Amino acid sequence: MLNYISSFGVIIPLAIGLWYWRTLSLPARIIVGYFGFWTVEAVADRLSRTFLHTNMYLYHVSVLVETWLLGWAYYHVYDAKPVRKAMLPVGLLFTLVAVADATVISGLHSLNAVARAVQVALMLAMILIYFEQWMREIRPESPWHNFMFIVSVGLAVYYAGSVMSYLLHPANGTLASAIMSVIIDGSYIINLVLMTLGLWRETRQQSSTNYDSNIFA
Repeated sequence: MLNYISSFGVIIPLAIGLWYWRTLSLPARIIVGYFGFWTVEAVADRLSRTFLHTNMYLYHVSVLVETWLLGWAYYHVYDAKPVRKAMLPVGLLFTLVAVADATVISGLHSLNAVARAVQVALMLAMILIYFEQWMREIRPESPWHNFMFIVSVGLAVYYAGSVMSYLLHPANGTLASAIMSVIIDGSYIINLVLMTLGLWRETRQQSSTNYDSNIFA
């Protein structure tokens, strides 16, 4: 049940994002693209399990797409030029690691533990850099009204909360496997709720800004 919610729950924020697409900021639009990817992946995952009896190769695809999309969103909110300049070469290096994991280290039909470990390290680094930037800036608004802040909290919960369950995931059918699957799905659902909240706040703020602009135009 949790797996279905975590897989297809992305349809809700995707629908919200597409409905309010014109009013969204660029980072928010990229996150909507992130939800769109996971919606397609959820369908592909179910079809792959049914007809191919495996979905392992999808982990190798999703780790790349997910990292590049989230990195793209963070690129547009960072204000430090050295950080932004370093993101492309770091992203290309990560791509090489992910490809090597899929072809040489783990193989397409095994869990991509190496790429996943590197991805988590990169994502937590990007999240911490954003939090540091937020603390450095003096903003009158509550952080819980800022889209990327809420998204970053959700992603931090997901990556920090699920990394060990991914890397140490035992064989399917065991009690340990079931517990770790619950941890992964549960942490992603918390992330999904927070990201959806952030997107909803973004649509409300943008709508309010547009309304005020029309009044004073």
